[in-house]
Amino acid sequence: MMRLGWVDFSSDDRTRVQEVLALLTEPGTLDELGIGQIRDAFSDLLFPGFSTIQTRARYFLAVPHIFLDWASLPLVKRRNRPIEVHLREAENELARKLKENHEVAGLPLDGIIGHTMVDSGGVARRPSSTYWNGLRLFNIINSQNSLAEFCRDWKQDVGNHSAVDAEEGSDDAEHRFESNVRRPPGARNTWRDDVTLNLNRAEAEFLSLRFSTLKELEHSVAAQLLSTKLAAKALTEKYKRFAAFSVWVSGQASLSSVFKERIARAQRFSDAVEGAHIIFNGLLAHELEDDDLAEQCVEYFASWRARVAQSKVFHSGALVEWLDAPRALGVTVNPRTVAFLDDWNEAMSKGAPKKKLEGIVRAQALKNKPGRSLLVRLPRSKSTWYGMKELEYRWSTARGMLRDVMEGQNA
Repeated sequence: MMRLGWVDFSSDDRTRVQEVLALLTEPGTLDELGIGQIRDAFSDLLFPGFSTIQTRARYFLAVPHIFLDWASLPLVKRRNRPIEVHLREAENELARKLKENHEVAGLPLDGIIGHTMVDSGGVARRPSSTYWNGLRLFNIINSQNSLAEFCRDWKQDVGNHSAVDAEEGSDDAEHRFESNVRRPPGARNTWRDDVTLNLNRAEAEFLSLRFSTLKELEHSVAAQLLSTKLAAKALTEKYKRFAAFSVWVSGQASLSSVFKERIARAQRFSDAVEGAHIIFNGLLAHELEDDDLAEQCVEYFASWRARVAQSKVFHSGALVEWLDAPRALGVTVNPRTVAFLDDWNEAMSKGAPKKKLEGIVRAQALKNKPGRSLLVRLPRSKSTWYGMKELEYRWSTARGMLRDVMEGQNA
């Protein structure tokens, strides 16, 4: 029996692996054609601080509370209770309290990290690790270090620093704990007694400021929607899909031109590669002798081709546009993917017949996963779709975070 494992050197490595594994469990996310780097680059530009394995906004507050609870302990207790031990036990206790409080209040358990595991060994996917990048980007945690490095530094300085009294933290380097961790609203040490995933007004305002006021994040989805007071409109059900959201964004005069262009480019890239994934499923349907899927792909492809022709997705500068997001983040895209997208754009621009498009897609699938492509190792179980279709980026996660903030502000 084979087992999957990995060696990680930091919490950032661990979180990235968890995100990949989480994607493998979600329909429509398998990267059979190797475009994941570009998808993730657009996601990082539009949804910085958010990831697909995050659940609710509460954890952006709970994790700093846990750190500051440890910092407020008397020195002898801090020395006897290492920060990493405190963090693990406190996160398990948080899961227990959230589950208990939700059950008492008749609230759903969805979104409580570890609620199914807390009574049988503890939380497996730790909130501190899952939210660490976001906590740093939103300047709730003032550090460039990994979570493990951050804990190590605090443990080494245990006798030299202590918490201060200011509710918003301190810039005084002599009071290192609260200069590193911004204190969220809520009673110290007892904040979890009646905690639920729902935010109160003060907590929602705290996160709204963190999500929307940092200059370097000003063109992100969260910052734009919160600063322009458009979040409530954007969260309506008709904009649940990224494609519909992108159309709505294009008509909002108060949103920044940089933001609107990024959204438009992300959607055009999604439109461009959707057709390649339709072709891929058609090829797979032929291999599987799945007449229903084959017929569906014929219909999808005809509709898609007419749509992209009208919206002029493919043109001489399309490849440069698609690669602009990874370039802006310093990400080098796999040369095979670049070559594939160049061929795909050229073929579509020239109105190539479907047979040629199938050849381009088949070649890329086999190069992207030599010996492992679904075209070689046929799926064991039948599905209605394989791999990606349209791209949603991290819009679903962002919707959940923004909904928490908006509901808290209106509480």
